[in-house]
Amino acid sequence: MEMDTAELLRSRGLKVTPQRLAVLKIMSKGGHYSGEQIFSELRKTEPSISLSTVYNALEILQRAGVVRSFEAGGKTWYEVRLEPHVNVYCEDMDEIVDVDVDLSGVMKSLQEQGIETKNLSVIVYAECSKMKKELKEAHP
Repeated sequence: MEMDTAELLRSRGLKVTPQRLAVLKIMSKGGHYSGEQIFSELRKTEPSISLSTVYNALEILQRAGVVRSFEAGGKTWYEVRLEPHVNVYCEDMDEIVDVDVDLSGVMKSLQEQGIETKNLSVIVYAECSKMKKELKEAHP
């Protein structure tokens, strides 16, 4: 992450805790994570951490705008990428790929209708087996 993680938490009015730092360390690698995936990864180095602790940290981080969450494929996914983009849920591969698409027109249209957008989340359900090779390589 661009800013020091502890400083990021403080700038959002959050206490710096080992659990929040650990969750953000995993998520700072980029990509999309379920709470269970983060829990599984953390158990390798923090065997005493509980699943509820991970979800509590994720909820606090999401409410503070440090991470964002969305639903796809029956799961809640978390990511640190905050700028508007399209999350493509590849049903055939059970994974999520970020696709950069200009969403400014959508945001402008909403604004013209008096809607103040706080978070734009676009989720596309797709079959990705025929996805362009360049896109697959950018999202292993």
